[in-house]
Amino acid sequence: MKFRNVFWGLSLIIIGGLLIARNLGFVDFDWLNILRLWPLIFILWGLSVLPVRETIKVGVLVILLGGATWFVLESPRVYSPWDVFSNFDYSNDSYERGEQAGEHAGEATADFIKNQRRITIPYADTIQNARLEMDAAAGKFIINDTCSDLLTFLQRGTYGSHYKYFIKRNNHNVNIAFSEKDEHIIFRNNNHKEITIALNPVPLWDIDLNAGASSVNYDLSKFKVRKVSLDGGAGSFKITLGDKYPDVKVDIEAGASSLTLRVPENTGCDLDITAVLSGKHLPGFQKVSNGHYQTENYDKAKNKIHLNVDAAVSSFRIIRY
Repeated sequence: MKFRNVFWGLSLIIIGGLLIARNLGFVDFDWLNILRLWPLIFILWGLSVLPVRETIKVGVLVILLGGATWFVLESPRVYSPWDVFSNFDYSNDSYERGEQAGEHAGEATADFIKNQRRITIPYADTIQNARLEMDAAAGKFIINDTCSDLLTFLQRGTYGSHYKYFIKRNNHNVNIAFSEKDEHIIFRNNNHKEITIALNPVPLWDIDLNAGASSVNYDLSKFKVRKVSLDGGAGSFKITLGDKYPDVKVDIEAGASSLTLRVPENTGCDLDITAVLSGKHLPGFQKVSNGHYQTENYDKAKNKIHLNVDAAVSSFRIIRY
């Protein structure tokens, strides 16, 4: 078994397979990442002239080509001159025109410099109520900052992800819906995807997240939040609530998860929980009935939070800060 024959045979098979898979939409990769592997030519050249058995050379060759293939499929896109034409600002033109009602939709399809995507939705003074809906696969989701726009959406990581969004405006209300488009791309690890969202603190917010195996860290203490809904699979979920609104409702359904809720100490909390094989840590809560708990200040508190938690095989705790 000659090294040269094995090298050309495997190389042509891998390149042909990648081209077919890319054309069919099964995988996605950046051609520039292939060019970054040019020093591999010297390694293979040196391997071919080493005075060792052909079977050893073939084994090393398979490892090198396999590693190169993994690198091409998993590495983020690198900067190229064409990327500057992809750096669009996905804005709702109806806001800029000052219209009172309208719909807008789009897709974050472009691959941005350093593998980032940003969507910006402008704010209008007439907006009083806003609803954010996220329907996404696995990944890391963060809300922890304010912005002067109505919303900014920043994605880092896995470039195979493809988000589309829809905005509906009706008088003083606006609904923003994000969803991850299913492109049937394999060789992609959604755990490398990080979504960071910043919200405007002026409107009254409803937040709805439907996600798979995820890591969620929502710090909502800076916002007026009326309702939070979370439907997740296995993962880690941490939600911090504030005291900007007097009556907050939180609904959580999760699989095998770690759930942490942070609530203000001066806020009265009412908790209904259904948990199978779950460890609960509920300091400051008193048991009212089976699965029903309240804080000692619930009746007298000016602000109240109503928690409804349905979790299986989970670790659940509430921290009063």
